[in-house]
Amino acid sequence: MSWTTRYVYSPPLFIPPKNGYAAVIETSKAFVVVGPVGSKIPNFDNKGKPIIVVKFKVNKTATKPPQDLIAFDTIDASFFRSYYADALILAGRYEVNPVIRSQIYQAVYALSNYYEPIIWLGEYEVVFTYWSWVHGKYYQPTSGERFDLITEDPNAPKVPLGIGSYENNATTYVDIQFGWPQSFDPAKDYETFGWLIFHNIGDTLVTYWKNNTKTLIPDLAVAWAHNKNGTIWYFVIRGNVKAYDPWHNKVYTINATDVLFTLWRIARLGLDPSWMITTFINVNASTVMTESEFNKVLSTGSVYVDYGNYHGKVTSLSQLLKIFNYSGPTAGVVELKLYKPYGAILDILADPFTMVIPMKYLFDNVPQLKGKYAQALKDSDYGRNPAAWAKYIGTGEQEPTHQYLNKYPIGTGPYYVEKYKLNSYIILHYNPYYWNSTLWVKMFGKPEPQHRLMIFLLNNDAVTRIEILEKGQADYGTSQPDYRAIPLDRVKEVEGYRYPGTNFKIIVKYVGLDPTINYVVINTLKKPFDNLLVRQALAYATPYKQIYQMVYAGYMAPLYGVFPATFIGHNDKIIPFKYKFNLTKAMELIKKSGIDPSKYTIEIWYNTGNSERMKIATLLQSTWKKLGFVVTIKALSWPTLLEETEKPTFSVWIVEWAPDYLDPDDYAGPLFYGGTKFSVLQLNVFTSLSAAQQFLSS
Repeated sequence: MSWTTRYVYSPPLFIPPKNGYAAVIETSKAFVVVGPVGSKIPNFDNKGKPIIVVKFKVNKTATKPPQDLIAFDTIDASFFRSYYADALILAGRYEVNPVIRSQIYQAVYALSNYYEPIIWLGEYEVVFTYWSWVHGKYYQPTSGERFDLITEDPNAPKVPLGIGSYENNATTYVDIQFGWPQSFDPAKDYETFGWLIFHNIGDTLVTYWKNNTKTLIPDLAVAWAHNKNGTIWYFVIRGNVKAYDPWHNKVYTINATDVLFTLWRIARLGLDPSWMITTFINVNASTVMTESEFNKVLSTGSVYVDYGNYHGKVTSLSQLLKIFNYSGPTAGVVELKLYKPYGAILDILADPFTMVIPMKYLFDNVPQLKGKYAQALKDSDYGRNPAAWAKYIGTGEQEPTHQYLNKYPIGTGPYYVEKYKLNSYIILHYNPYYWNSTLWVKMFGKPEPQHRLMIFLLNNDAVTRIEILEKGQADYGTSQPDYRAIPLDRVKEVEGYRYPGTNFKIIVKYVGLDPTINYVVINTLKKPFDNLLVRQALAYATPYKQIYQMVYAGYMAPLYGVFPATFIGHNDKIIPFKYKFNLTKAMELIKKSGIDPSKYTIEIWYNTGNSERMKIATLLQSTWKKLGFVVTIKALSWPTLLEETEKPTFSVWIVEWAPDYLDPDDYAGPLFYGGTKFSVLQLNVFTSLSAAQQFLSS
């Protein structure tokens, strides 16, 4: 079957879902048909293109009502549900053929545009704002930069910070920003500020080197392999890794049991980022093993490696370690069992929320667990039966280990949290027990980084943040999208500003297109937002160009669906609508919807201190009022905003999505998947409409 497009199509065919019928979406190389078992396919000419058919049957018993689910975790941010879209999202998630997968995600993109449960404002262009004495800055969309890899001119000025005797100088890296991390517990935190901290105080199994987002490299795992179909993954754990506890000046040695415990605990707590573990990894069926036990598995010839230029079987641990060019000590092996093959599993395991926590640290310090560590290990057969830990670790926000880690973080990374003051500052100190201090020796000639300290200065006023940067109290204004310290509409004001008596100046540097997207979440469970025409009307009443120019100084590109431009699935040629500001069209849709807008109040939420979102909210207020709605604006602290929007009690809020991992499923899942469970979900490809209909009917 050929996937080559044989003709120029204009316009593409789009037949939306309708009771008793399948939906039909023409993509770049196929027609995607999705519908319930027994539904009819509308008649169309497939023009020689393959027909990808996804048929489904909803498991209504297992499918919880949207209002009982958690936003971003078990349902999308807008609490929207379409059986058709959900079937396509899950079909794309586990499809192994890259061509078929790309066509399915194009159909998902088109449906996200049609249903408009979220108003897709645009995607960012990355802009750095920093002093010229800083060198080596880079942008990593999922984790941010590592502060020990950044250098400074030794002649950088010394400027007091007003925090005790701390000053900004060549050995202290200072970031001015606003807000506060959602949590110091990685199992809870689901936003960029926290992940930036975890990336610097912790280690994951695998990681990326700086801004390389194509190749994963070893971190706490020195080597990895998988079975033939990719449902079992093995990770050999690095030996002699220490986690430093600054609160009690104590160290803990990390082993395979700590790694499995960390992932198991994320799943067990069931907090915000847990879906990335629970969706793909069966943590209770996973286990640990010794190196000799793993060697026996390898000797069966059933284990494969894809790393560097090597793609094939591996039959011994020595061979595996040689492939990864590792000759040091090891600390056991973790075996992770997946529910189904998932190509992006390594990307998830590179995310900072999976940073390894020593199990004993929690059992030493959490009052409810003290004195129970040895028994917990024994009960789990030393990690071979992780389900036994459920006797000790609970679930939810009030779980004791979560409450403790939220105050006293620990990690194995290049830094540790030395001290912090809520909404004022967070101070990181370089970790003298860091396992990779030889990197610092190579870079700086001694076993410590140039930046012995890293300090986050926090201020919710954009004008004050600019003043702090210009005074040299900060080296840069953070570029993470959720915490852009220097608003994009102000960067030209500070560009070229010189530090008195020196040649140092503030640099504004355009880096490129970013996969972070900006959007407005609509609560589709609340009237009148449950009405499709109302949502489409609000999209047409959104002043996109004004937002791009007035708020982001033109550093934003249009977006019409759930995937950014660099991801498979993004295809603006096949979408039903290209929403542009059109108040006349919006009013027509409101009239057609049958609602009386004067009876509804829209309250727009944004996070305190984010002047960009405040401006967006003000612009939306001014245009949405013209449709007849009562529109108000409310600012909430970042942690409060995240908590309040987990349930469908809000009207509208403004936020951004930085990728958890670089795969389209990471957008489709949190932003468009409605939490539907299926008893039947099957995919097949046909060349004729009659064969496709026969499959759908059976």
